Amino acid sequence: MSYIIESKTIILSNGYSIEFEYEIKKALTIKEIVIIVVDPPFDGVYNKNVFAISLTGDFLWRIGDVKLYYWGDTNCPYIGAILNDDDELVLFNWCDTAVIVQPETGEVIRTYQTK
Repeated sequence: MSYIIESKTIILSNGYSIEFEYEIKKALTIKEIVIIVVDPPFDGVYNKNVFAISLTGDFLWRIGDVKLYYWGDTNCPYIGAILNDDDELVLFNWCDTAVIVQPETGEVIRTYQTK
């Protein structure tokens, strides 16, 4: 593996480390990019909790606002990230929205409802 996760910190193989505001819940490597999902607090709205960095530590993007399929609470942080069968990056949030994102730029390609 080209990095180590220690609570809120990711330590890259070159020794460079980045500390996030909250604990790192998931890290996924796609080519030379690390997608990081942090575990947001329960007492506030923190929906932009997905980040992308290069394996050398360069900041690439942070997820932006995404139209949701859910009409209730606005607290809809991301809880997971996977590569689907088509090798697309898919982010999942609490509010039944899956977001397919361009790993290099963070651009939203499409969304779909999960429930």
